[in-house]
Amino acid sequence: MAMLENKRALVIGAASGIGRETACLFAREGADVVVADIQIELGQETCGLIQETGRKGDFVGVDVTDQTSVDSAVAHAAEFLGGIDVLVVTPFVGTAPVLMGLTQADWDRQISVMATGTLFAFQAVIPQMQKQGSGGSMIATSSAHFADYGAMTHPAIIPGYGSGKAAVELLVRSTATLHSPEGIRVNAVMPGFTITPGAVNLMKENGVEDLAMIEAILGHGMPMGSGKPEDVAEGFLFLASDYASYVTGYSLPVDGGSLAGAYGKLAP
Repeated sequence: MAMLENKRALVIGAASGIGRETACLFAREGADVVVADIQIELGQETCGLIQETGRKGDFVGVDVTDQTSVDSAVAHAAEFLGGIDVLVVTPFVGTAPVLMGLTQADWDRQISVMATGTLFAFQAVIPQMQKQGSGGSMIATSSAHFADYGAMTHPAIIPGYGSGKAAVELLVRSTATLHSPEGIRVNAVMPGFTITPGAVNLMKENGVEDLAMIEAILGHGMPMGSGKPEDVAEGFLFLASDYASYVTGYSLPVDGGSLAGAYGKLAP
């Protein structure tokens, strides 16, 4: 039997990259999926890919920084699917490794998209899962702890991004503590550097022109090299499935060995 047979999933941030691969993998594993994203055309493309698997798929526009928009998207998903068993929150916003040049607008955008957007999604989905009475799985997107990129190791190198991801880490743990007794599991996936359109564009904005340069910069801290979106999607699949039925308040590294590498927190 498929790992998500007849599950009902909402994937926020599924227009491309990790979110798209996760939504499509969920469908291949038996789930009906609603795609939510601010990028309408790309989100609709993802929806089409889901429908090609034979599962039900729909698209709804959402701005994760707007609580009303998130509430509306969740309500739409619950109505279309007949409930929500799985939530994935994986929005992306570009950032830069600067502190003194970080404006309030840039800071607010980072925190709002990554941390506050995750909060809004949790707040909207929890009542749906409570009403269903069967619990569910909510999964946020954190970041691997390696080199100068990530949530905790050296967050001042990318202060807006690092602070946003650190907030997500604590939000996952506190939400799990509060709501896991209701059967609502709350976890995160911690991707290593993953080759997505957003990540590649961000690296180019910071002077890194091609994949070879990215590998050269990051390779010494990533034993398995940079990841692909489909690699990370497997982590979301596990946490969404019943195989993780006793897992909550946990952040799963899907990082090609970055955590154990030269700049990971496990290094001597």
